[in-house]
Amino acid sequence: MPSRLLRRLPLACALAAVLASAAQAAVTALVGGTLIDGTGAAPINNSVVLIEGDRIVAAGRRSEVSVPTGAAVVSTVGLTVLPGLIDLAVHVDRLGHTNLARWREAYAPLTEKVVLPVAARALLAAGVTTVRDIGAPLESTKRLRRRIEDGKIPGPTLLLTGPIIGRGATGRASEWLAHSATELRQAVERLATLGSDAIVLEDVSDYSAGELSTLHYAAEDAGLRWYAWIRTDADIAPAVRAGAYGLISLGSDFHDTLPAEALAALSARAAAGRPVYWELGASVLTNYEWLRSNAAPIFEPRWQTALPPIIAEELQHALSHLDTQPIDLETPTLRLSVLGSRIRSARTAGARFLVGSLAGEPGQVPSRATWQEAEVLVTHAGYTPTEALRAATLDGAFALGRDSDIGSIAPGKYADIIAVQGDVLRSIEHLADVRMVYRRGVRYAPAVTADSEEL
Repeated sequence: MPSRLLRRLPLACALAAVLASAAQAAVTALVGGTLIDGTGAAPINNSVVLIEGDRIVAAGRRSEVSVPTGAAVVSTVGLTVLPGLIDLAVHVDRLGHTNLARWREAYAPLTEKVVLPVAARALLAAGVTTVRDIGAPLESTKRLRRRIEDGKIPGPTLLLTGPIIGRGATGRASEWLAHSATELRQAVERLATLGSDAIVLEDVSDYSAGELSTLHYAAEDAGLRWYAWIRTDADIAPAVRAGAYGLISLGSDFHDTLPAEALAALSARAAAGRPVYWELGASVLTNYEWLRSNAAPIFEPRWQTALPPIIAEELQHALSHLDTQPIDLETPTLRLSVLGSRIRSARTAGARFLVGSLAGEPGQVPSRATWQEAEVLVTHAGYTPTEALRAATLDGAFALGRDSDIGSIAPGKYADIIAVQGDVLRSIEHLADVRMVYRRGVRYAPAVTADSEEL
């Protein structure tokens, strides 16, 4: 292994400066920006947000919120102030390489020391303050979470599913195999013991109704929600009928609407007051087509910062040659052509979309994936920018059962706050231009920076 991959990274001076500045004052006041609180309420011009410790203590118009004497005043004039983004489906053990087999063969030994911290930094720098990782081994991601919470590296609040459970149809290296009701229950119980925050099942249509019921009640007994990873349209109806709290991925089919059986199941759940939450990962397709015609994002420095040159060069090469490199995407062009009609049919049936970008999938570099997923909700699902922002904030918090702590800017909630340049209610893509990030009341530089740990 090249020694340059293991050398100590330089201290991030900019990051240290903002951390030290934040520590000097008991109250921080963000003053002058346009506040969008995440609830769908009208924006507040010339706003003030007061932060004390890790919580928000006041938010509102400047004429209505007094800034305490001695507070550290941070100007947000010209910026839009928002809740930190919530991405419910990411892969922190990947960085967007197009060929997963090649990625694992070459860089699996560097996952914990290099890849995980880089992904965490990139997500936070992009304004994503809470994420849920799907599928990565729990022991390594739990150590990553501990390093973030201990302040050793910058990163978002991290929730973990651990390995996906299934019958092995997709050949995932990290998948836990379960071929019977007994094995499904054992897998759920083991994941719960290891500290999983949610259960993910794939190959759903390969299980009987009785087996799915066993998994559902095992998850319920463990106090966990379960989600179905959609591989094909055939997985949707049985997952919904079996009680899956939500769905992940839109699957590989390219019919222009979802099957009648799937739509009926979604409608029945919505009518019963238990709508299905769906993290589509649709921007994987839109981003793939975009990168084929516009390679400029591939050369952005922010996603390469703190990445060893040998890995950055490999990723850049893979992403620059999408038409010639092996890529782990099934029929992306055909699927993109019907993406909008499929999403809209699910929405009409009552599905509720959240932001789950599948950052780390082919072409989905962590620094861009989350805002691109919010953009797809506007361009393909028919959401207004206000609705898309709520899907990326408060609705995501509700789905996690954490809406009392995160998801909107309100007194008593964690100070997970970002500020972006531009009017996101006019153009959602302004989410890409992050100028300020606070997580739990601590300010981080919006450019990805290296920590001082030994790598």
